[in-house]
Amino acid sequence: MNDQTRAKLDGMQRLALFVGVAGLIGLVIGFTQNPHQFFQSYLFAFFIPLGFALGSLGMTMINYLTGGFWGLGARRIFQAGIRTIPFMVLLFLPLAYAMLTHPEAAAGGDGHGAGSWWLYPGTDHAFAEANRKVFSPEKELWLSGPFMVGRAAFYFLSWIITGFWILKNAKKYDETGDAKADGMTRLISGPGFLFFFLTMTFAAFDWAMSVQPLWFSTMYGVIFIVGQGLSTLAFAIIFLSRVKHLEPFKHFAKPNLFADLATLMFATVMLWAYTSFSQFLIIWSANLKEEAPWYVLRTSHGWQAIAIGLLVLHFALPFFLLLMRRIKKDASFVPFVAALLIVMRFVDVYWQVAPPFQPDGLSVHWLDFAAPVALTGIWVWYFIGRLKAHPLTSPRQELQLEAALGGAHH
Repeated sequence: MNDQTRAKLDGMQRLALFVGVAGLIGLVIGFTQNPHQFFQSYLFAFFIPLGFALGSLGMTMINYLTGGFWGLGARRIFQAGIRTIPFMVLLFLPLAYAMLTHPEAAAGGDGHGAGSWWLYPGTDHAFAEANRKVFSPEKELWLSGPFMVGRAAFYFLSWIITGFWILKNAKKYDETGDAKADGMTRLISGPGFLFFFLTMTFAAFDWAMSVQPLWFSTMYGVIFIVGQGLSTLAFAIIFLSRVKHLEPFKHFAKPNLFADLATLMFATVMLWAYTSFSQFLIIWSANLKEEAPWYVLRTSHGWQAIAIGLLVLHFALPFFLLLMRRIKKDASFVPFVAALLIVMRFVDVYWQVAPPFQPDGLSVHWLDFAAPVALTGIWVWYFIGRLKAHPLTSPRQELQLEAALGGAHH
């Protein structure tokens, strides 16, 4: 890494730290004034950096399974993202505390105003008793605070071990050219991705879907996982656009790399729309009293404006913009599309998680801005630190990139 590249990364890291600390100060103030709102805002904000970190793991495994120039060009970004997964354990601690403690609150039959810091009604025995006809003792045990925290520990441990194993073998291959190490990385990625898919699905059930414990959807975890992949691709495009003129990025951060990443982003936008609409269509057509209220809440009392915004800005506009190859190859324009999608990922997670806390209608609190600013800023600061701590390229990766550029991407 030369001085110019280090100076650029240092500047980006300082800016991220400044933004993150400013947001953290806001969070501390908010906690002292309104702890219940603090935990509600923190919950949805946590999913944003989690998406970047776990999306990096997922996209790395997909690339090892399928190949492609896009993975070679963004590999160091994805690897740095994987190295932030242990840091996410630290950011998860406030939620673990919320799962294990209960404020004094009345357990409402609808689940509002009950549970651990008004996040998880299912952890409150009074709520379980009030809804015993549809809330079995087995479900109460599954959603109990200690069991939820224990499963969270298992999820994080599995992600960290998988990521560490992949990084270890990737480093060995970069340094020695050992074909067995490269083969092992690909071998790990198959079952590793399947296991990641299952654990993240259950994590989405535990941490997000259970804010309304009387509702369920098997598609819910898939939507979260697709969103993580979309967030990661958008972040990689934005980051590469900021460093494309620096060593060693300038040798491979070329229009075709942006086109490849943007094409994947385009496909992921369509997959997000497909999974989201499929869930909506099935639930709305069935019109069951256990399922339909989830959408009734999110399409009324002001929340319908966000639903329409997601349809237009999370799907329709990016879809039509990314249809144009000229835009996908334009490193000065496609980052704006990526930035729009990251903003809409914030909005989508907020729309998924926040409505149960505001049953009387949409009411945005200032902590809903401070929390994502804090957690995302701190995560980006840590991410850049992990990126700088390891070589930005290797002779073997350079040969692979040169071969790819000399072939289909000349």
